[in-house]
Amino acid sequence: MIKVADGKMGTREFTSIILLSIGMKITDSTPSQLYIAGENAAWMMPLFFIILIGVPFFILLSLMKKHQKGLIDLIFSLTGKYLGTIITFSLFLMLSIGVIWSVRSYITIVNTAYFQQAPIQALLFLMLLFCFFVAKRGLETISRSAWFIIPTIEILLIVLIVSVWKEVDWMRIFPIAGPGFKQLIKESASTSGLFSELILLTAFFSFTRSYKSFRLAAFIGFTISCFKMVLFLALYVAVFDYPSTLKMLYPHQQLTRIAEFGESMSHVEGVFFIFWMVGSIIRFSIYLYLIAFLFAGSLRLDKFEPLVLPLTGLIFLGALLFENVFILNPFHRQFFSIVSWILMLLPFILWVIDRWKGRRKNEASKSSLS
Repeated sequence: MIKVADGKMGTREFTSIILLSIGMKITDSTPSQLYIAGENAAWMMPLFFIILIGVPFFILLSLMKKHQKGLIDLIFSLTGKYLGTIITFSLFLMLSIGVIWSVRSYITIVNTAYFQQAPIQALLFLMLLFCFFVAKRGLETISRSAWFIIPTIEILLIVLIVSVWKEVDWMRIFPIAGPGFKQLIKESASTSGLFSELILLTAFFSFTRSYKSFRLAAFIGFTISCFKMVLFLALYVAVFDYPSTLKMLYPHQQLTRIAEFGESMSHVEGVFFIFWMVGSIIRFSIYLYLIAFLFAGSLRLDKFEPLVLPLTGLIFLGALLFENVFILNPFHRQFFSIVSWILMLLPFILWVIDRWKGRRKNEASKSSLS
């Protein structure tokens, strides 16, 4: 049984964790993945994510409320020891692979946009070192750090929108349905894994003060993150036009480069970079902690925080396996398509098992009474 080693998180702390885990995807290569799938109408796809991920998530919430257990304990309770181990270890592997790709992607951004002469290995080592030191302090410290930095990041995003507003041409987002609604729904289903951290973060249920606090934080964080993605996906197209955004791997960094505040304040991308980097470090510290939590949970270990260091080392080695992030793109798309379907179906499977077990229990009770 995994025990909570640190203090409990409130609504604002867990909301901040979700906003960093999911909301910051507007600043990485996620937009470029969605443009490939949804073309100029990619901004509509997060609206479908609200349903595609929201429905399974609320089914999972109902099970958590009923059993008062987080994701890992719920899986073991409903599926048993052996199947529970397979499922939770699979979740650990999926998250680890996703984090390896994301870390490598972020380091590519830092290397190509800001520190072209720095070795990839050195940048990767330094970033993961900072992430480890944050994760080592526990989830309470991580959540408080997230709450501390998230208001500044959100304000800077608003400032960025204002600073590039004169470059916006909303006519560029038309035709509004892009390749068509049927294609958008299909592609949304296969790419919803990009936002699937919401399902995995239910593993932290035991770290929150109450079910009500957890549910409220999840609703606020996920809703804001989706609408932020809608806004920025539309904004990138409105500023750069669709053919250009399709060729951009990191449109957010390009947007910060054109941000201006009059003739005396141009080239302010350094300010955005500093806070983006701080937010990224806290974001990956959340992932490292969650990876260790899932791994320990799959093996039913009591202590998991000592695992953060060796797992950080594995992430480092995994991120160095490939010469550059671009060769991973075909694999990345297929991988997240598989992850999307697994994580969307998991709550339904658990719900069916719970109903089946409840029915068997009722039948056994009736038999004993008769």
